[in-house]
Formats: sequence, structure tokens, C-alpha cells
Amino acid sequence: MTRLSHRRRSLALLAGTAALLMAAFAPAFASGATVFIKADKKGLRFVAPATVAAGEELKVVNQTDPRKIGPHTFSLVTKGSLPKTPNARKLCFAKGHICRAIARWHGVKGNGPVKENPAEAGLPGWDTLGNLTRDGDSWFTGNKAGTSIAQTVTADVTAGPTRIYFLCAIHPWMQGSTEVTPPVATTG
Repeated sequence: MTRLSHRRRSLALLAGTAALLMAAFAPAFASGATVFIKADKKGLRFVAPATVAAGEELKVVNQTDPRKIGPHTFSLVTKGSLPKTPNARKLCFAKGHICRAIARWHGVKGNGPVKENPAEAGLPGWDTLGNLTRDGDSWFTGNKAGTSIAQTVTADVTAGPTRIYFLCAIHPWMQGSTEVTPPVATTG
């Protein structure tokens, strides 16, 4: 065997080994998923991944200018708590509606400031969907541009995939959801 063919064979073996190692360890190096808060031609909205694995980091990034459109919340709520009609969204901060409850989760009294941010309910991370009687996990973006938060998704998936629903309490037409799947099994 010539020196050149031996070298090519060694490089091919090395490349193959590297590919196998990357495939085996890629889940351990996964950076997570991101929800973007956007204002573009499609309007003010969340752009969220279709799925995120439990145990993975979920980052929320505000890409809007709060000086122009105001701050936001990323608030986990039950599906039934989402205001579905224009009238329900208009009344969202009225007594007995979810946006007022979300303000309470953040320690807001009247028109006062946010006192708790993020508002954590349940386990640390994104896991608890709130409603009118039960607090949920929520983050207030504040009034600075470019803010973000990253937390581990700790939603319970022991019975299989589940779905988390989220809402901006300040702009209640901004709604979204993401399926939380069981963690990716790693070989060890």
C-alpha cells in the first residue's frame, strides 16, 4: 500500500469516527429552542418551535422595540384561559380575566410596577400553566430592547408529549403553543 492511499484510508476512518461521535453526542450538546417575539409584516406575534424536548432549554427573545409598541409577557396559561374572541381580548385586564391574573403573578397592584420577574410557579423552569385560580410561569420583557430569558423546560411528560400554551398579557392576541416531548434518549 502506498503512503498516499494509507493516508486517505486513515483520514476516511477518522472522518467516519468523528461522524459517529457527533451523532451519539449531539443531543448532549443541543442548545435548545427559541421563541421569538416579533413585529413584522405579519403583525405582532410569537414565532415558536413546533416542539421542544423536556429537559431542553427554551429561550424567549424579544425582537421588538418596547419604546414603540410596549413591553410583553411570555406567560404559560391553560388552553381554556386563552382569550379567543376580540371581545375577550378587549376585556383581558378586567376582573375575572387571565391578563389581570398574570399581572397578579408578577406582583403588580393596580397600575404599579412588576415586582416579581420571572414569575415562577411549580418547579424551576417552564412547567406550570396558570389560569384564574392557579399561578403559572411568566416572564415580563421590561422596557429595554433585546431582552431575553432562557429556562429549562420542566413540564411533565411522563404520560407522553404535552402542550404548553402561552400568551402576552399586554397584547392578548399574541398567543402560541409548543409541544413538549419526552427527552431525547442518549446512549452512554
